[in-house]
Amino acid sequence: MNKKISLVLIFAGISIFVMGFFITFFWVKGNIGKGDYDVKGGAMLELSSGYLEKGDRTEGCFTVTGGNEEVKFYIKNPSGVIIHDAGIVKRRYDCGFTAEDSGIYSFYFENLEPLSDKHIHPHWRSPYEPRLNVFDKLGLLTMLGGIAILVYGTHAFKHA
Repeated sequence: MNKKISLVLIFAGISIFVMGFFITFFWVKGNIGKGDYDVKGGAMLELSSGYLEKGDRTEGCFTVTGGNEEVKFYIKNPSGVIIHDAGIVKRRYDCGFTAEDSGIYSFYFENLEPLSDKHIHPHWRSPYEPRLNVFDKLGLLTMLGGIAILVYGTHAFKHA
């Protein structure tokens, strides 16, 4: 094997490893509980839970500041059906649910005041008991494949 092919294998191994790292640690991860979100007057904010498997428990809360400190809040399942409707929530709301289906759940915050911005600070643990999901396993497998290709390419480069 010549050095050019070995370099291509090394580059491919690194690329596949990085892709696996991205899948494992960033892709299909919920953004619930990471920071503050602004909801303009009359607008709606949608946040995703990340991938949940059937039976996963999600628990947490959010606070609302700005304007009259209230928003309309509800949660939809992966099929788009509302599974939790809290109605109009003032200041703080605590809730939890158990996933009835596998998939990505959506959290909706509607600002019903057209002239006032709201600030949402969510904090959920999703899933409540951490475990590897199918995407984590796929990412780890991809990382392992990238390492194998990288090692093979490096070995071939040294012996070319």
